[in-house]
Amino acid sequence: MPDELSDEVAAQMLTNPLTAVMLRREAEQHLALGYDGYLVQAAAGSSVGRLVTGMMQYRNVGLVNVVRSDRGAAELRKRFPDVPVVATENPGWADEVRKAAGGRPLSVAFDPVGGKLTESLLDLLAPGGRLVIYGELAEEPISVHASTLLHQGLTVRGATLGRWLLEASAERRASDAVAATLIALAFKDQFDVAATYDLGELATAVKHAVQPGKVGTVLIRPW
Repeated sequence: MPDELSDEVAAQMLTNPLTAVMLRREAEQHLALGYDGYLVQAAAGSSVGRLVTGMMQYRNVGLVNVVRSDRGAAELRKRFPDVPVVATENPGWADEVRKAAGGRPLSVAFDPVGGKLTESLLDLLAPGGRLVIYGELAEEPISVHASTLLHQGLTVRGATLGRWLLEASAERRASDAVAATLIALAFKDQFDVAATYDLGELATAVKHAVQPGKVGTVLIRPW
């Protein structure tokens, strides 16, 4: 663990940065990304979303962020003023995403939500686009007509750290852990902490962790 990282960042270091590394690898499977193709990511205000934003901005990848509310969009703009943000609470938000991309194709989408949002993201993708699902926050299932995938040649992929642990070679895991460490060092200001509890307050901490609108990770100190 690098000495430059606080305990609060170190406690979050592997899960979210490793997810960001995993998503970057999935995105890079699309040949247009990093050239004329844009990335659109949902739930961009989350810890993973912010790390992805910093990483893609560093690599000069075109990106449009999507969040639920105007309030969340304003907060994200403070962190990344050069990256466009669109709120889904506004009618016509999909057209705003296309406008923000400046006419360039939306080649890849990241989605940790599922449900109806997935359907909207698929509609945004250019022919040959790739959607990567890495979460299941929505309770409703994804309803997609076969023609959406057939005629547009779209790819839908699922990506989880659990599968990464099972499938990645020892060399890949070691390399990704190094990449996650570098991400944590470069973007340590993006590791927000919602609250820190003692071990005896575990029940309260769990309730806090699942509260809607929570910003940051809930931490437990074992002493």
